[in-house]
Amino acid sequence: MSYIGLDLHKKYVTLCALDSEGAVLAETRRLEPDLAVLLAWLAPIPKPATVVIEATLYWAWLYDRLTAAGYAVLVAHPQQVKLISHARCKTDPIDARKLADLARTNLLPTIWVPDPATRARRTLLRGRAWLVRQRTRLKVRIHAYVTAENERVPTTDLFGTAGRAWLRTVALPPAVRTQVDHLLHLIEALEAELKPLDREVRRLAARDPLAQQLGSIPGIGPFGALLLGAEIGSITRFASSHEFAAYAGLVPSTRSSGGKTAHGSVGRAGSGWLKWILVEAVQRLKREPGPVYEHYVRLVAAKGKAKATVAAARKLACYIYWMLTEGRSYEEWLRQRVRREVRPEITLASVG
Repeated sequence: MSYIGLDLHKKYVTLCALDSEGAVLAETRRLEPDLAVLLAWLAPIPKPATVVIEATLYWAWLYDRLTAAGYAVLVAHPQQVKLISHARCKTDPIDARKLADLARTNLLPTIWVPDPATRARRTLLRGRAWLVRQRTRLKVRIHAYVTAENERVPTTDLFGTAGRAWLRTVALPPAVRTQVDHLLHLIEALEAELKPLDREVRRLAARDPLAQQLGSIPGIGPFGALLLGAEIGSITRFASSHEFAAYAGLVPSTRSSGGKTAHGSVGRAGSGWLKWILVEAVQRLKREPGPVYEHYVRLVAAKGKAKATVAAARKLACYIYWMLTEGRSYEEWLRQRVRREVRPEITLASVG
């Protein structure tokens, strides 16, 4: 068995191949990051061979192509690799050998790799979210221009039909008018791009059972349901609701030593998009009667709105874990939760 550590960079790749005893079979410092070049270097390495790469910014293309070429490919978790194998001397060859050695000794911390279809869906949904964020930034800038000129918007929605008609005719200084017109044009261009994306999102959500299940949560529409499903993948990869909430970056750090325990801020999210959509869903749930609302209200006075919102999102993440694990809609799971918590009354007859 051969183990190949591959330290991937934008302009070059460093590789180190070890046998099952840890002896170096081959290594190279700077190889062109081209598939044909990499396969030519890997060809003489004894099979079977496992290739190890870190989850850098653009690891997916190499994972797909090496897997298609017949190699077993492991994707390492960068932060956990640093914790396990920290070295004072850090070079590319050392990093490549470290990856190969961790795989050889079965100590490599790996990440879950979504299938190509899930990654394609993530690309679609994250791309749509990015466009919406750009549109929001443009709208905020127009609001700032209007406010700076002390103009009072006569409608509740500046970017509705009436609001845009007013915005095109309101008297503004020439320089400001030019900027507002440019921004309006960009907003309209973004909206034209978003329309087919929104149609595709609705089509996919209507055909996806998981999206239907997640869409039963108040505040989660077709886009949010699809994004949740794509970021979660399979709920069975999480051993507990706490592990799922931690993956979403919603569990505070805890340090306990010498009889003293301190809680810090929430950790880094395994998926920042998952954390974002959960917090977005809570913005509605914390205003509606229900367990998430009650949890938020109980904490907001002592912790403040920001921390209480994160805590409510953590509560929602736990609910989602259990509703997916048990195969229930959100409302069904809440009813089941209430039934489980109801205890029979203790009467004198039952005691006697």
